[in-house]
Amino acid sequence: MSLKINAKIVVLGTGGTIAGVRSNPDSPDIYESGRLGIADLMGEVMLGNSSVEFHDVAQIDSKNMGLPIWQSLLRAVSKAQARQDVAAVVITHGTDTLEETAYLLHAFGPWPKPVVMTCAMRPADHPMADGPANLQDALLLAQHAQASGVCVVFNALAHHALHVQKISTDPLTAFSSGFAPLAAEKRHGDWAWLSSPPDSITFQMPTLSGFLGAAQWPRVEWLTHHAGSGSEWVEALLSAPSNTRVRGLVMAGTGAGTFKDAWDAALGKAIGSGVKVWISSRCAWGKPLPQAHQKSGELVDLPPAKACMALALALLARDEERSAL
Repeated sequence: MSLKINAKIVVLGTGGTIAGVRSNPDSPDIYESGRLGIADLMGEVMLGNSSVEFHDVAQIDSKNMGLPIWQSLLRAVSKAQARQDVAAVVITHGTDTLEETAYLLHAFGPWPKPVVMTCAMRPADHPMADGPANLQDALLLAQHAQASGVCVVFNALAHHALHVQKISTDPLTAFSSGFAPLAAEKRHGDWAWLSSPPDSITFQMPTLSGFLGAAQWPRVEWLTHHAGSGSEWVEALLSAPSNTRVRGLVMAGTGAGTFKDAWDAALGKAIGSGVKVWISSRCAWGKPLPQAHQKSGELVDLPPAKACMALALALLARDEERSAL
């Protein structure tokens, strides 16, 4: 593996299971996320040929991830990327919402230097903790001469941010890229870079300064169609008070993005009231297709979690445009 020489890596911690601590030493799988700072985690890894600088952006369970922390993280990544002495950025993150943050970082790219995210499915003090190895691998990949874009390192595999999804609660198979190519794979102790990052996002995006200055995250909700489901939830969201009213809906349809006629009527009403509606598929590696014959909503080739992020960013971009008028 070809390594960058004298590369400084900035490591940013946000908490998560990788920084978790067991609540009861006798119960390895019951723990509190985000208890440890990044300095504690760095003490478990070898730095190799790189010099490392590390900072805590947050110490949370990633289920609580939201706009203020995303803003702090993007600000820190942007600042590190602008430094001439920095060759890469590594981010530790909780697994539950990692794919949303990965998408966010990808959407604001392409970055001039690689951004490598990593995580863990077991807390730091677990007898079989996976965090130290994943962080070690992330630091090693960040030094790879071919590394680029935003990727997620987990269990000796590196996934492109646009494709990665959490698909399991099993520690060894938690993340997958489905049918998409991997970014890299660890072979015989070294990383082999396999494919270039996918193209940049084509959806409407706010500027970085606009995102960093946003005071509120647009309310976007995700509803999943299933056998026996009713469309009343759409009606309920439309009747919420104006200060909490939904601005966007991601509909995870069955199969190629299908849902009942009643849902189509309810979504038509939502669109008429100014709500942006995107249609995804509830299938892990599926995408909505025109054969679904849906009349209300825009088909988007993103899984629901990433579609929610993309739609919220598009709404922020609309807000930014209106404020500039």
